[in-house]
Amino acid sequence: MTGDSSTGHDSSWTESSSLVNGGPFYQAMRRMGLAERRRILSRMVVWLILTWLPLVILCLAKGTAWGDKVKIPLFVDYSVYGRFLVALPLLIAAEAIIDPFIRRVVSTFNSSGVIREEDLPAYRTAILEIERLRDSKLVEFLLVIAAFFPFFLFAADYQWGFSTISTWHGTSTDGLSPAGWWFLLVSTPFLRFLMLRWLWRFGLWSYVLGRISRMNLALLATHPDRLAGLGFVVLAQQQFGILAAAMGSVLAGQFANEIIHFGLPPTEVRTETAVFIAIALLVIFLPLTLFSFKLFEARRDGLLRYGMLARGVTNRFDDKWVRTPESSPEAMIGTQDPSSLIDYISSYDVLHSTKVIPITRRAVLSVTAQAAAPFAVVWYLATPIDQLIVEVLKRLV
Repeated sequence: MTGDSSTGHDSSWTESSSLVNGGPFYQAMRRMGLAERRRILSRMVVWLILTWLPLVILCLAKGTAWGDKVKIPLFVDYSVYGRFLVALPLLIAAEAIIDPFIRRVVSTFNSSGVIREEDLPAYRTAILEIERLRDSKLVEFLLVIAAFFPFFLFAADYQWGFSTISTWHGTSTDGLSPAGWWFLLVSTPFLRFLMLRWLWRFGLWSYVLGRISRMNLALLATHPDRLAGLGFVVLAQQQFGILAAAMGSVLAGQFANEIIHFGLPPTEVRTETAVFIAIALLVIFLPLTLFSFKLFEARRDGLLRYGMLARGVTNRFDDKWVRTPESSPEAMIGTQDPSSLIDYISSYDVLHSTKVIPITRRAVLSVTAQAAAPFAVVWYLATPIDQLIVEVLKRLV
């Protein structure tokens, strides 16, 4: 979109608005020729070569990729699949999925009239502010520090090779293997950096939504989306569900190891799974509730106005056609009066069903499905098919 919009607002600046196209990491990818959206697949391959392929090569050299040399060889470590073959590609693909919707929201707010003319300068200032924070070298440096911080020094977990269980990472007697060190110092920190980078950008977007929600918005309570015209924001927000799928894959991979290698019953992780899905829904949709007060005002004022007008409209119709007909009933055929009354009632019904909390059932189901998908795969792998059928039937009857 370039030039002036249909409402007379200059929309050329929204063409360059992006949630992901900025910052030192993005500039480095540009220099590598990997920044374009059409290079998503190439980017995935490059990061897999950096994170996952060295683990394969080092484990093959040491004989811990498969076999019985260690209790958990690399090729049956499901946490590795969850991290690098599922979560990592999803975090990269999220850029091509989420960013176009964010661009559309930025453009729509600028040109649709939802934001009034007098608030447009403040809106554009907010967009420029998050672009400045998105491009901040200091912030990205802090994200790198957080991602590469040696958490393993403070967490004696089996995956670092400190337990009595032998894995491709190493053992408590021999210490970390070369693959374990690569996993510890390169693969996991890089994945953690991508996660933190996305969380930062989600925070920036939430900040923009908060700024917009405090403006004097021109909401239309009779809008057919039942969200006073904010349906486009909800549609964009649900795209963040891919991040829930990515982070859920990391957690699901660890659950798979505990179930398959350590005999943990699948039912033991139901609570953790439900908690993760609930947190994902809360985090993704909570920023939308900032618009609830504006929606409440729009719905309340609309009901008052339409309610006052409704009495006059229906009284006039009844007087003309029911109580003291000015014309014969046959004369109603072909007139616009019934149709106009029905149209008015339909508008009132839309107004009455306008949501105060801007969250739709479809959006909730979409994010829930994405967040739950990794755990569903784990449940399928860990549960015999006959038991799965029994569990499904138990919930149907």
